[in-house]
Amino acid sequence: MPARLTQDLRNILQSLLQRDLSFSKIKNLYPGVGNSTLTRLRKLYCPDPARPLGGRPKKLGAKTMSLVSRELRSGALDGPRAAQESLRLMGHDMSINGIRKSLRRNGLKSRRKVKTNFVSKTNKRLRLAWAKKHRHLTIVDWRRWVFSDETRINLWGSDGNSFYWTNGDRTMQPHQVKPQVQGNDGRVMFWSCITAEGPGYGTTIIEGSVNPDLYVDILKTSLVDTLEHFGKTPSNVRFQQDRATPHTSGITKQWFTDNGFNLDEIMDWPPQSPDLNPIEHVWHLLKLRLNKYPTRPSTKEELQRRINIQWYKITEKQCQKYIDSMPARIKAVIKSKGGSTHY
Repeated sequence: MPARLTQDLRNILQSLLQRDLSFSKIKNLYPGVGNSTLTRLRKLYCPDPARPLGGRPKKLGAKTMSLVSRELRSGALDGPRAAQESLRLMGHDMSINGIRKSLRRNGLKSRRKVKTNFVSKTNKRLRLAWAKKHRHLTIVDWRRWVFSDETRINLWGSDGNSFYWTNGDRTMQPHQVKPQVQGNDGRVMFWSCITAEGPGYGTTIIEGSVNPDLYVDILKTSLVDTLEHFGKTPSNVRFQQDRATPHTSGITKQWFTDNGFNLDEIMDWPPQSPDLNPIEHVWHLLKLRLNKYPTRPSTKEELQRRINIQWYKITEKQCQKYIDSMPARIKAVIKSKGGSTHY
């Protein structure tokens, strides 16, 4: 049985424990004192000791992490490297890898910026009005539409992606989009359309750009052939096109009128609205397939051949998937008050 502590020794041990001296150091000074005695005395004299928890301590506190997360979501910081500089100003030195891990632990993920055209204040109002006008349409109604567009396809592949950080909120903010300026350097143009029955006939423009005369030629061939192939007529479909200058020229409008299309419906499409056109997702699918070729095409003619092969592999089911998303696209435009959406 261990000897009772004298009052003098008890007072000394109390003083050492209150100074937060470790058990090992106290036992070096007083070898006859055991761990159980020191534990009992610490509970008696130091009921709320500030003891560190096990494991590696966290580098950032909850308030600091909340501040960094908020600045990333708002776009005030554009990524881990900017967050690293901001933390250094606050007295925290962390590696880029450590910051990325901390962001993921707090529910933030990196996402590719959505490429979209800038939407002006005026066009936001037009987009919102158009969405409200068409929000009653059902999937059956949307499957009557023929969605068309041109796309540029690069001879040398992707132009690259930009990224932003988010906690999952799908409401688009200005820093989450990447505005594009149209051009035609080193690429071909491809026009086509999609229906609920599958992809339409396409036209590849190897040199130059689409002007009103060329666009009317495309309508005379690719559009008319598409309608005939699927057993459709101008009177039982609603043809969609954007408001590019060749699409709204006098000779284009005259061609639509002469061939039985409803011109008012065609010209009703809101400006700056690629996110409302489901063919944009089919373009993405086409380009993914073109990028899977082991080698890049050496000529525009070779690229044209590959486009024709891959375009007609697009299925009816794939076209329907994107056309059937129109009600959700309408809701997204209304939610954003006519601004950009995640589509």
